[in-house]
Amino acid sequence: MQSSKYYRRATLALALSLGMGCAYAQGLKISMYADITGLDPHDTSDNVSYSVQSGIFERLFQFDANMKLIPQLATSYTSNADATEFVLHLRHGVTFQDGTAFDAAAVKANLDRLANQKLGLKRNSLFKLVKTVTAVDPYTVKVVLSESFGAFINTLAHPSAVMWSPAVLAKYPSEAQLRKHPVGTGPFKFEQWQQGQDVKLVKYDHYWKQGWPKVDSVTFYPAPEDSTRVAALRSGQVNAIYPLPADLVNVVKHDDKLAVQRDPSIYMYYIALNTQHKSLASIKVRQAINYAINRNLWLKVGYAGMGTPAESVIAPRVQFFAKQSTPNYQFNPAKAKQLLKEAGYGNGLKLNLWTSNATTSVRSAQFFKQQLAQVGIQVKVVPMDSGARDAKLWSVRDPKKAQYDLYYGGWSPSTGDADWALRPLFATESWVPTAYNVSYYSNPKVDKAIRDGLATADPKVRATAYARAQTLIWHDAPIVFLGTPDNLVGKQKNLSGVSMLADGTLLFTQAQFK
Repeated sequence: MQSSKYYRRATLALALSLGMGCAYAQGLKISMYADITGLDPHDTSDNVSYSVQSGIFERLFQFDANMKLIPQLATSYTSNADATEFVLHLRHGVTFQDGTAFDAAAVKANLDRLANQKLGLKRNSLFKLVKTVTAVDPYTVKVVLSESFGAFINTLAHPSAVMWSPAVLAKYPSEAQLRKHPVGTGPFKFEQWQQGQDVKLVKYDHYWKQGWPKVDSVTFYPAPEDSTRVAALRSGQVNAIYPLPADLVNVVKHDDKLAVQRDPSIYMYYIALNTQHKSLASIKVRQAINYAINRNLWLKVGYAGMGTPAESVIAPRVQFFAKQSTPNYQFNPAKAKQLLKEAGYGNGLKLNLWTSNATTSVRSAQFFKQQLAQVGIQVKVVPMDSGARDAKLWSVRDPKKAQYDLYYGGWSPSTGDADWALRPLFATESWVPTAYNVSYYSNPKVDKAIRDGLATADPKVRATAYARAQTLIWHDAPIVFLGTPDNLVGKQKNLSGVSMLADGTLLFTQAQFK
């Protein structure tokens, strides 16, 4: 545990950035691990920004705490059998924060923008299959896709798929200007963003959910240093911190004014195995590495034991999760050694492991090094900052020139659907740099199963297809299937309604002080 002297020092540092106080009677203050990158969800790719934006903007569909799809600005939908046409029915009586009515014309303006691949927005690719959007009547929209896409409604629940005021979209056609003037239908209006200091939202008095929000303002303060965030919470400078580092959980637990909000996530952590390299092209070697790592111990080392070891390729709360049992990748060094010997590596092999330089990541990587050494695999850990890692990892155009053997990372499918959990990481079409298949894994049967899952809107057919894909990938072991750490938020005990959704974004729109 850090000394009280350290906490006073760290608290004072953050206090200077918090200012003298809040002008609102019930202001919520949240310290988060980074600053936002912008205020246009259509052009956003990070969870910190999505979290703040979720107070301003809303989507047609949303997820609840259990990753169940629920209507938000839409009330229901229908689709044809082959998932190429979707009819959306919209909520009445909703207005944007500038007074513009929410209706079918507004939905069309937003979906047309998301589908326009010429704009170069970060999330345009999610909507590239949208062919036409038609306002059938003021509260009905018909969307026609260029090909079958059974995950379309889940995609509309992605954090990027929000509804902007069409008046604002028309006023600021330039993305550089638009991202500074966010106007949605959410419970909070944007007030200011001082880069590196704070983002402030204030209550929208005409929000469509009567009685909400319960607080008058929300201010977010970026604080990358874990201990600084915890110190600010303990001193009362902020009401909540996002996220709570696992190694500081006990500091919060032992403070009788504070509480830990713990929720399951859908973030699957893994070690990608570069199948382009000779030794890792062998299924037996890849399976051996899976047997060589103790997943429960990894959770203890990196996440204070709070999480779920992998039982499939995707996290349990992702739609169409199918538990796997064969092979049974329980910790078994003897089995790992046997498979390595059968593959011709009885005398061991040497591999490098790339990871970010974040404390938790480096700690986990050193643990993997120790575990693999027990079965004769010598690992060199190569930590690097996120910018250098991304440049070396995601920009490789010739798979033969990829320099890593192993890569430690994670993936959160923010659509909550098996398609976005599987296709970007395991489809042949998703090899880097097109998407995120850094294993360079390819199995035509997996590709077909993923396509079959998108060819219909029938959940039973989709479930069968994705179960088949998970079974094949689990056997082929293109990654080490590690597990899903829980989401942790630290907060004051008198604060409710602040938590992390399973995709890693922060939920605060239902915040209230008791």
